[in-house]
Amino acid sequence: MTARTGLIALFVTILLGPLAACGGGGSPGPLPGVQEARAERDVADGAATLRSTITVRFDRDFKVDDGRVPFASRFELSIPDPLGGSKASRVLVDRADRSEQNPRLVTLRVNRLVPAGAELRIARAAFQDSAEGTITAEVVSDLTPAMMILASTALTFTSADFIASGAPTDVRPEDRDVAVQRAALSAHLDKRGADASQKRDILARFDRIPEATVPSPKARAALAALTATFAEPAIDYLLTADNCTGKPASLIAFQPPPDSPKLLARSTRARDGRRVISLNPAIEGERMELLMPLLAHEAIHCDTADGRFEEVAATALDTFFYLNLLSLQPELAKTGTLLARELNLDALALINSGRRFPESAGVLKSAGVGAALPNTNSTAPSFADFIVAAYPSIDLNESPEEPLARIYTDRLAKGVGMASGPSFNLRYLDELLGRATDPRVLAAVIAILELAPAG
Repeated sequence: MTARTGLIALFVTILLGPLAACGGGGSPGPLPGVQEARAERDVADGAATLRSTITVRFDRDFKVDDGRVPFASRFELSIPDPLGGSKASRVLVDRADRSEQNPRLVTLRVNRLVPAGAELRIARAAFQDSAEGTITAEVVSDLTPAMMILASTALTFTSADFIASGAPTDVRPEDRDVAVQRAALSAHLDKRGADASQKRDILARFDRIPEATVPSPKARAALAALTATFAEPAIDYLLTADNCTGKPASLIAFQPPPDSPKLLARSTRARDGRRVISLNPAIEGERMELLMPLLAHEAIHCDTADGRFEEVAATALDTFFYLNLLSLQPELAKTGTLLARELNLDALALINSGRRFPESAGVLKSAGVGAALPNTNSTAPSFADFIVAAYPSIDLNESPEEPLARIYTDRLAKGVGMASGPSFNLRYLDELLGRATDPRVLAAVIAILELAPAG
């Protein structure tokens, strides 16, 4: 096994759950033993920090030796190498406070993250001047070793294949063949595990999408495939009058985006006020599945106002969609196409961001991460900064909330038990995506994209 595959295997195996619960330590007689040592990451103003608080519960009352050594100096931690190395880190405690309400409780402040499996060592001399040796206890934590890495370290691609400069794909006859694209949709549904009834309904939905509105059968397949995902409301939002214009979209087609030929897609208005979704002809040859996040994104833009936060939110939601899609169809990441490259870069930036849950996905800067896309030309510290830099023509942060974006975030919020909140509020969105990201999906994507800690 190479070092690279070893790192990837570590993330896949450890990210899914905490390690074993802590054990007790101590000695018989008057010296106390440890019933529990529980570490929690400190959170300040809603942001995760790189500090921890450890609550130590002893099994009996005790007296602290009044020697010259500060009480905090009697405690230290041994943290195993989360990458599997043989050398453990020795970590000192910054502060130790004994509870006035419960003398068996001691609170330790540590200036780093403490994962499950760390060992707490307490000098016996803290309680009895003549005592030698240590009392030990395994630490319970809200972070696994792999989560600790994700919460404090940027990941990067270990293979350039995922971000190779994708060229426009050639358009083949099968890209415009109804039967071929219907079969591609059917195969996609099989990979999603759709049952026979659901598959039949989705294929029937594909058949009903008006060709006059969506001429490309590939685009129709991608639109129908949004069924049974959090972005399903995009279908009716585009094809019916149930949107901010009060009219169905006029056209969803592969054509140069007006005034923005380099954009992958753009939402504009026809003369009659109906929406037009222009998909860049350079991506017509892409896999049908890769168009799904793009359509989910463009469906959000309904009014004629646009702000930086709106673009951040729309791109974050389409990238979150891509993470889940990629976990089911890993082959999408390595097609070497223009759209796959863009989605892979966005995925890495989303994984390396997260103000509230830096070990998950997010949009705001993570503590301990200097660049969301290390080893690339981008210096953006977060997903949000990366997306804002991609839209230099937009000079305002705020824009009116789009109803479809709120529908998306409300559906995600309901799934994780969060209250509804404004979809263009980046703090809210950051926490929502952090909670909504399934650790199993995250572990799968890390393995699929062959990510490892940046050097």
